[in-house]
Order: sequence, then C-alpha cells, then structure tokens
Amino acid sequence: MAAQTSVLVSQRRISQPTMMLTSLSSQPVDESIIREQVLSTHNYDGKEFNTNAILNMAEKALSLEMGTAQKAMVEELNDELEELDSYKQLPLHIKQLSFEIASGAIANRHSTTIHVLSILSPYSWEDKLVLMIAAFSIIHGEFILFSRLLQKGKGLAWKLAHLKQSSHCPIEDCCIISSAIELTKCVLQLKQCLSYSPPQSVISALPMVAYWIGRNIVNCAAYPCGTRFKVQNEHREITTFMAIFSAELAKKKEEESYEALRNALYHGSSNKLEVFKLMFNVKNDDDETIFLNRSFRAIRHWKQSLRNWKHALVMLLITSGVGVPKEWIHFLNCFHYSSRAYIIWIPITQDDASWSTEYEQQCHQLRNKIDFPWLNDPQKMMRPQFTKFVKEELFKMRWGEEPIIVSLDQRGRIVHSNVIHMMLTWDAYYIEKDIIGINVVPDNISLIIQNELKQGIYGIEASSESRHVGPKIDSITRDLVHNIDSQINAWKKNVEGIIEEVTAQSTPYDREKEKLLWQQQTAWTLHLLAPDYYSRIGKPKNDWIREEKYIFLYGGNNIKWIREFLSKSREVASKIQMNFELAYIGKNKMIRGIINKERMSHCPLRDSYGVWWFWTRLRSMFLSRIQYLEMTNHLVKENNNDEILQGLKKLLSYESMNATTEGWALLSKGSEVVVCGHGSKMLQAMNDYEIWKENIDATKSFGQAFKDHHEMLSKDKHSCCTLEYPITLSKIPENERCPECSRRMQKFLTFTCCHDHDVV
Repeated sequence: MAAQTSVLVSQRRISQPTMMLTSLSSQPVDESIIREQVLSTHNYDGKEFNTNAILNMAEKALSLEMGTAQKAMVEELNDELEELDSYKQLPLHIKQLSFEIASGAIANRHSTTIHVLSILSPYSWEDKLVLMIAAFSIIHGEFILFSRLLQKGKGLAWKLAHLKQSSHCPIEDCCIISSAIELTKCVLQLKQCLSYSPPQSVISALPMVAYWIGRNIVNCAAYPCGTRFKVQNEHREITTFMAIFSAELAKKKEEESYEALRNALYHGSSNKLEVFKLMFNVKNDDDETIFLNRSFRAIRHWKQSLRNWKHALVMLLITSGVGVPKEWIHFLNCFHYSSRAYIIWIPITQDDASWSTEYEQQCHQLRNKIDFPWLNDPQKMMRPQFTKFVKEELFKMRWGEEPIIVSLDQRGRIVHSNVIHMMLTWDAYYIEKDIIGINVVPDNISLIIQNELKQGIYGIEASSESRHVGPKIDSITRDLVHNIDSQINAWKKNVEGIIEEVTAQSTPYDREKEKLLWQQQTAWTLHLLAPDYYSRIGKPKNDWIREEKYIFLYGGNNIKWIREFLSKSREVASKIQMNFELAYIGKNKMIRGIINKERMSHCPLRDSYGVWWFWTRLRSMFLSRIQYLEMTNHLVKENNNDEILQGLKKLLSYESMNATTEGWALLSKGSEVVVCGHGSKMLQAMNDYEIWKENIDATKSFGQAFKDHHEMLSKDKHSCCTLEYPITLSKIPENERCPECSRRMQKFLTFTCCHDHDVV
C-alpha cells in the first residue's frame, strides 16, 4: 500500500470522465454518468480504522481560526493522536489527499473529485467521507493539531499556506462544509448501529454522498470561506441526502430505544430508576415532576423525587384512556391503603390527537378521585417507545377493556404483566405475608445447653474433690455456652440480613408468588368465595361456614322461581327440623331489592359495589387459575377435571350476561361444597324430597342424599349457559364442555359494553 501511495503522490492519474463538467451549476448534470464513474473508483478491501477519532480531530481543527490553536488544546488531543499510530498508512493518505485536493481544486473540480475517490478506492464509502474532511481540515489551516499525525507536516503546511487568503473566517461561516460534516456524522451513526441492515435507498445513495461531499470539499479548497462563493446545486444535493439519512437514523434510533426498553423490562437493568428513564422523560434522579399525588387534605399535590422510588414496590396501573369505572377506583383506593406497594396510574391514548382539552379535563377529574400517585403530564412525560411497548406488548387486542396492573421488581423487570387478577383473588396482607423467616430461638437456650453439658459429667456430685473440680468445670461450661450463644446470635443476624436483602430485591406481586398461593388451595370450597381475610360479602356468611351449617347460595333473574325455591326449602327444613341458611348472591338489582324489602332471605351483596366486587373477583380467580394450570403444565383442555376451575366455570356461566338461566343454587355444608346446579334441577330435587328422604340415615347425610338424587335427574332440560373468555387470554380452548350438561358448547364472538354492572 505504501508503494501504491508513493506512486499516486508522484504521478497523478486522473480518470478521464465521459462528460467533463467545468461548472455543475451552468449545465445539466447526467447523474447516471457521474454515478458510473464514482462506482468505478471503488475497490473496498475490508480495512477499518477509528473514524470517530479522526472526525473529532478534524472538527476541532476546522472550528479554530488559522494560527490561533493553543498549546493546551494540542496536548489535550495527544492521547487521541497516539491511537492513530497503529494505522501507518493513514497519515500518508491524509497527507496525499490534502495535496491532491489543494492542487487540483484550481483545475477541473469534477475530475479532481473522481481522482480523490480513486485514491480512496480501498476504503468503505463511510470512511472516504471522514478522510476527505480530515484532508480538508489541513487545507483549512489547523496545522498544529495534525502535525504529529503527518509527522512531516511542517513542510506541507508551508506549501499549502499560499493557497489561503490573508483574510480568514471560522469554518462555521462555510455552510457547505458544516452540512457535509453533519451528513458524515449521520452516515457514520447509521453504520455503527448494532444489527442494522440498511435499506436499499441508503445503500444506493452512499456513492453519490461520497461524490457530493468530495465535490464540495474541492470547491471550498478552491474558494476559501473568506470569499462568498455560491454553489447552490452542491448545497441542494447535500441537503437532499441529509433528509434521507437523518430520517433513516431517526427511525433506527427509535427502534434501538424500543429494544433497549424492551430488554430492560424483560431482562432487567442496574435498577428500577434506569428503567424509568427509558420509559419517561426524566432529567435526573432528583426530578420531582414525574409522579404526583394528592395530599391528605387534597389542598396541594404531593411530590417526591425519582430517587425516593428506588426501593419502593411499584406497580403500574395502565388504562386505555381515562374512562375508569368507579368500582375500579374504589377497589384500587382500598388496595392502596392496605398494601405496601405503590400503584402509579398511567393513561395511554390511541394517538396524540386523542389528547384534547376535554380529555385533559376528564383526566383531571379522575386524579381527584384516586388516592395513589399518577404520572404527571403523560403526553409530555411518556417516551414514544414506552407507549409503543404498552400497545404492542401489553394491551395488544384489549383496547377499551378493563385496566391492567404491571408489577415491576427492584431491577425494573416485569415480573407480572397483569397482577390485577391476583390482587382481586387474595388480600394484600395475604399476598405480602412473608413466606421465609427464622423460627424464634428460645430465650433460655443458653440454660438448656448448660444443663445438658452438666448432665454429661457423671459422678461429679458424689466425688470428694467436687469442691475443687466443680467451680472450674462450671466456669469452662459457662464460657462455652456464652460463645455458643454469641455464635447463634451472629448466625441469626446474618441469616436475617440475607433474607432482608433477598426480599428487598424482589416483590410478592409476581407469578411465582401467585403460583405458591394457588398451591395452598387444594379444593373447591366456600373459603374461595368468602375467605376469612375478606368481609366484603357479609360477616354472617363467614359465621355460617364456621358453624358448619347447611347453606344455600342462589341467584338468577326469575323471581317466580326464587319464591318457589325458598318456599320449598323452608318446607323441607321444617320436616327434618333443620335450619337452612339462604343467601341471594345474584347480579339482578331488582330481585335483590325485593328480597331485602320482603326479608325473603339473607342478601350479603348489599350494594352495586359488592355485586361488582364479588363477580369480578370470581372472574379474576377463574383467569388466575387458568394461568396457574398453564404454569404447572396442566393445560386447560375440554375435559379438564380441575375441581376449582370447574366450580368457577359453573357459577360464572350461570350469571353470565348472555345466559338465559332462570335460576341456580349451590348447597354447602360449612365450607364444603356439596352440589351446584341449574335452577330447574335443584328445585326438582327439592320437590322430590318425599322420594329420597328415606336415604337419609346414619351413613348418609341430608347433603349427600340431596346430591345423589340431583345427579339421577335428567340432564336434557335446562336453560342455556354461556362461558366468557377474554380474547386476550393466552390460550383459549378450541372446544369447551358445558359445565351443566357436559355437551360441547358453541363458540361465538361477542362485543359487550357494560354501562351498569347491575342487571335491571
């Protein structure tokens, strides 16, 4: 290569163009001819060098006026210049280029440009741009900065000095070179993007980018910045290419930002705050404008810097818009006060146009109702990549549906993509209850050990030498016990520290904790419907469970059936001298009012919120159970025999909005579910009491006799059942069996809009 360089320096071989252009602004330009000539100069051999270091030095040289470079600035670049020593041929090429450009600029500038590209034949198109700018920086006059690079730069500097006019201006005044540098930076950034496959438009543009930057450099070498020359065509070409490459670079940076956020949310970062900075427009860790909350008296907004969230348990409440039902707000406010986790509300709009003045007013109204923090100014604060992630990874096809709550660990990873079903199924205290710890070491452990050691010494009391030996042995024993006690306390402290460190870096609101909670539920019982840690559906019902009473829970939309069922139940109860506890838990608001007014039975779901909470919780439990079965490789099939799942299916199918069930009933003895069935069959079994009453004996209880007769009744006559799966569920069964008659159910696609959760 050195030989080739010396030949090119001593004997200039300028390619003869097919079309000689003396002034590109004065005659038409045949783009195809120029392109063909440019391509003929390219013979890339794969060599690479540190383009950023050279471009950086060239920029600094071009930013100074001639002769004003200070020694301190030169010394500052010494380290960068040292790095170039390994590229032995670069100084010669930059030296040669500066000579060729300066001496050829006064001749035909098109031919000079083609010749310069021929000299740069072995380099990539991107590297050619940097080397041409570096060569021009020498011509411009910053000889001091490049003297070490060129080794013999003093002689060249003296030869080139006469090409400069006495008057000189900074390179910033020369918009052509400034544009060329910006375009070069843009091209280099695209090249340096990881895993980037440039489109054909970018690949095909590179040769002409090299040509026009070279052409402008030759022009500027011929006409220094002190002379106000006009090269409108050349500048227009640079501007056109800049638009192409800057748009492509912006697109690539957006993709990289999205992948960086996606990787952080799925695989973690150094800490949660770093992930927040990828999600939101946060200036620094002391930024107090990112999250706000109402103060206790709602007089002013409560602020905390981002740093305060570093060790907090954080869950993101993400809604599609601001239309959050009042029932959800009430539930989340209650959860906020009972949990040590922080919920942060983040509304997502379909597009920027959706964020209108009316929308902002609705957002403000909702903020005044929630007691937990929210993202301040979402339209301004959210980064585009986070909005894209929510829509593509989290919401998917659920736009306009109920909110989701995403749980993050201390590293900012998503450990549960929608923890809301877990929150509805179990109480916050129950979820957050520690599952690892240390059993309390007995306070008298020292005394226990000491007594055990003393008992191990035989005959000491009977010995005549006991008065001499005893005190010494007691002293040694006490020292040993003291040391053991100290070691046990140190061990306990270390273990507690390890546990505290582990729990501080984790969150109980993840899929593993949900799995553990389900593993503790082994049977379909009323404890799942009315757990001891909830009192929302009425204390009396929990009392009935503890008292092991027979309980009939019932629901439906037919008041005639309900009256008949209650009447027959009381009649049977009087015959067997037993009290049945009856409770209506259906959704029908009108029937609930009649039952309360006429005191027909107990009605634990006393208001609209109670009804919403109970049935929303059952639906969440149903979905959470499906996810648990998938996690434990018990895939949901049409004949799945999971007792809990089947029990939930029955209740949900009876009270589905599209069901035509006139009524239904569930019989339990305490917490044990005996039988659950469609209204007509349950009423028929009650009406047939005289037929099966003889089966009640010492071995068979009322509940078992009732169940046996119920199962003997025909399965052909009952109203329609429906079972609703959300379309966002990861695995929806292709074939589903009716929970009542076990026939294969038909599959429909239904759109629903629940303006009121109570059935009129």
